[in-house]
Amino acid sequence: MTVPTPGSDARRRLVKAAAPWALSIALVVGAWGLTQLQKDEDARYDPFVTHAEVGEHAEARNIAVTVTDVHAARAVSDGSWRAEGTWLVVDLDAASTRDQSGAALRVTDLRIGDRTYSATERGTSMVQLPLVTGVPQHGSIAFELPEDALTGSAMLVFAENDDYAADGIVEVSLDLDDIAVEREVRLDEIGWAE
Repeated sequence: MTVPTPGSDARRRLVKAAAPWALSIALVVGAWGLTQLQKDEDARYDPFVTHAEVGEHAEARNIAVTVTDVHAARAVSDGSWRAEGTWLVVDLDAASTRDQSGAALRVTDLRIGDRTYSATERGTSMVQLPLVTGVPQHGSIAFELPEDALTGSAMLVFAENDDYAADGIVEVSLDLDDIAVEREVRLDEIGWAE
């Protein structure tokens, strides 16, 4: 039989009294940690992003896009229209994947840093082109940019709807420093992809 020491009863009472406090503090710290990990309330409106590189096929909800080539140029033309400036020309294949009714590339943007540029509607362009389900069409889009914009990294953004909150989008990353600047680029005619 063990005889309790005079200090052991006091220690047991102290541990018994402190245990609920320690558990409460641990739960409060755990709850605070969870709130720090929780996404922002607006996160439920973030788009569902499919990332791709040039040459990769990417799908997002009802669109499929493959960027086949990217050119930088001091002038663009389509045979009947020509414009000088600083241009980024993107050749691509695009189709709808599920529903052809109303399907189109309504968002064709280029993000460079904190600036966003929309593709021009001038010339032969795939901007707003109606898409066919399962049958890709080929063509070009062109971005007129400030003279010093062809450096650093950029992101092409394609979406079916102008408001793509909580919708699918395709993002294609570019390194603008790797793209040689040509004197003039002709936009590809719109036709069926090969």
